[in-house]
Amino acid sequence: MKSKTIGFIKIKMYSLIEKMSDVELEKAWEYLQTLHYDSIIMTAIQKSKTSHRPGDIFTREEALQILYFDKEDS
Repeated sequence: MKSKTIGFIKIKMYSLIEKMSDVELEKAWEYLQTLHYDSIIMTAIQKSKTSHRPGDIFTREEALQILYFDKEDS
């Protein structure tokens, strides 16, 4: 995105946040966290499709290490 567009979006977001009640902000934060975590998982799934072949098997611990490692790289 262009910097002007991002600046405009930031101004609009701050304006929206100022108008929200504490309860609305808490609920919005819950939704944003869920979307953020979903985005991380979807990115990891897409990366795994290119770096792992069918038949590759990981233990739960190995899979979590890969997810955490990818998250730290981002």
